[in-house]
Amino acid sequence: MGRKPITLALSVVLAAPFASLAQNQPNSSPSPLAEVRFGDGSIVRMTVLQEDIEVLTKYGKLSIPLADIRRVDFGLHVPQEVHQQINYSIKKLASGVYKERDVASKDLVSAGHFAYPMLQKASRSSDQEVSARAASVIKQISERVAPDLLKLRDDDVIATSEFVIVGRILTPTIKAHSQHFGEVSLKLCNIRSMHMRHQGGKQELIVDAGKYGSSLDQWCDTGITLDASQRLVVTGEGQIDLWPQGPGQYLAAPKGYNTAGKGGQFMAGALVGRIGENGKAFFIGERFEGTATEEGRLYLLIVPSPWNNASTGSYRVRVQTDLAMIGQR
Repeated sequence: MGRKPITLALSVVLAAPFASLAQNQPNSSPSPLAEVRFGDGSIVRMTVLQEDIEVLTKYGKLSIPLADIRRVDFGLHVPQEVHQQINYSIKKLASGVYKERDVASKDLVSAGHFAYPMLQKASRSSDQEVSARAASVIKQISERVAPDLLKLRDDDVIATSEFVIVGRILTPTIKAHSQHFGEVSLKLCNIRSMHMRHQGGKQELIVDAGKYGSSLDQWCDTGITLDASQRLVVTGEGQIDLWPQGPGQYLAAPKGYNTAGKGGQFMAGALVGRIGENGKAFFIGERFEGTATEEGRLYLLIVPSPWNNASTGSYRVRVQTDLAMIGQR
């Protein structure tokens, strides 16, 4: 078997312009947008065209829709041809011909972090020549390659909106679209992470005071998942009755009544929100405009009255998320 040069090409792609998602757009299934970090540390944005990825886990094979994925941290993916050449070169470290051993060492250094795990195993060989040369190559690679690349695990970590999946991605490439190059196939060996930036848009919902305004533990799940640093605008309107036993005496708007509600943090009847099940509550009132400080689902609550009774009525709430405001570089 002759020596094969180990070379890898990294294509730089540019992101397609972000587009807004119209409110209640029928049968709309927009392609996810992603920020992709490559092995050299560069981050580029693009439209992901693939609908799902296959992952082999200890519990079997899963097919995960891209629409459900929030982030992927890629493990070590070695191209098949590179893996074969690394195997060949490591065997040649034991060659009786000095030139072959020397060429094999240089090829392994050229392979960089792809060869690192197999070299670590070779450094423990009972053959002193192999173990010494493997240790020498490891030292040279460590001096040339970023430390985080040498710590890559075998498994990939896929974070969805519901839970985290650990396994091995079987899909060899991820299809994406670049404005300048059209459709491209991203090799997993070149990618370190992929952070999905789901489309922004508008949504309107009714928050019922009887259900979401009688307990501090019963929050309304809007079904909207926010990215950290995503622009968020929430408006509320309507009227509720904090004491329906005496109709019309204690009416409140989204900004709240003039007395503290249950818990004492906000006024009774105030519209508040939080991001994530354990997020910190923040005041919305008639209008909130700001930036999400963390990633997670958006929940809403009407602050209960301090008199331990259920309120009546509802607020009409409009939520707008703006994708164009996030991840700007």
